[in-house]
Amino acid sequence: MNNGTLLEVNDITVEYVTQGQRFAAISDVTLDIAEGETLGLVGESGCGKSTTGRAIIQLPTPTAGHVKFEGQELTGLTHNEMRQIRQRLQIIFQDPVSSLNPRRRVKDIVAEPLIIAGNKDAADIDRKVREVLNAVGMDPDITLDRRPHQFSGGQCQRICIARALIMEPKLIVCDEPVSALDVSVQAQILNLLEDMKERYGLTLLFISHDLAVVKNISDRVAVMYLGKFCELADSERIYEAPAHPYTAGLMATIPEIGDKAIDSGPALAGEIPSPLNPPSGCRFRTRCPQAQEKCTAEEPAFRDIDPGHQVACHFPLLGE
Repeated sequence: MNNGTLLEVNDITVEYVTQGQRFAAISDVTLDIAEGETLGLVGESGCGKSTTGRAIIQLPTPTAGHVKFEGQELTGLTHNEMRQIRQRLQIIFQDPVSSLNPRRRVKDIVAEPLIIAGNKDAADIDRKVREVLNAVGMDPDITLDRRPHQFSGGQCQRICIARALIMEPKLIVCDEPVSALDVSVQAQILNLLEDMKERYGLTLLFISHDLAVVKNISDRVAVMYLGKFCELADSERIYEAPAHPYTAGLMATIPEIGDKAIDSGPALAGEIPSPLNPPSGCRFRTRCPQAQEKCTAEEPAFRDIDPGHQVACHFPLLGE
């Protein structure tokens, strides 16, 4: 993996207004992704994972904070300037079927990014469409003139990946790309993403609510809870020795067989608090089995406990 930083995200916040009340979907999120790296972003539904991914590609523009891609500041760019950047910064959406226009043929869906970018060479477009469909395991001769409803969910996701790859991007945000698929198809898509990463030299931000899915594909894993990061570490480290009680709770939900079962602590209990009225201090304290008075009064800082291992907890587990 190249040690050069491709993406820098500093203290981004995204706020929305609902029921007449302004609230932060994510708060002060900071991360960096090195070129060639896969960063996994995990957490329960509603924690702000997808909002983070969309904010990185400026959909929507963050309310506060900064995003730099290849050293260029993205926040504040005009629509046309951002359109040029997005040729190198793509996204794969969670629902492969609804993210494809049902009225268009596959060849038009996959070719659309090239046309938007100004490519008017029909022969070149056809060559690139065929090449990328072959790369994702779809036979162009069978696929080109069909429409999305004629394919399975897994095949539709392959088409979505082809659409993201055709501009030869540097970074792809994978927003829960396998959550809507059967388990057997999930493995196929994960293997495909790994192959495409190697073939095209990609950098991935892989978003998922499932730690088991993220485990093998990610170099590092960031864990998110109620709009904030609570832990960030190398993939092996975070699975072998989770430092935050929330991470340990997520680990306890991963099904294992026989001797592979890991006692990482008690499974998660209780409901996620409303982001409209998050708890004071540590946001996880209302569900934490070891919360103390300090957790109510003071928000924990996101700090290093080991080189490359950060956690936001007053009383980290430190892998014990």
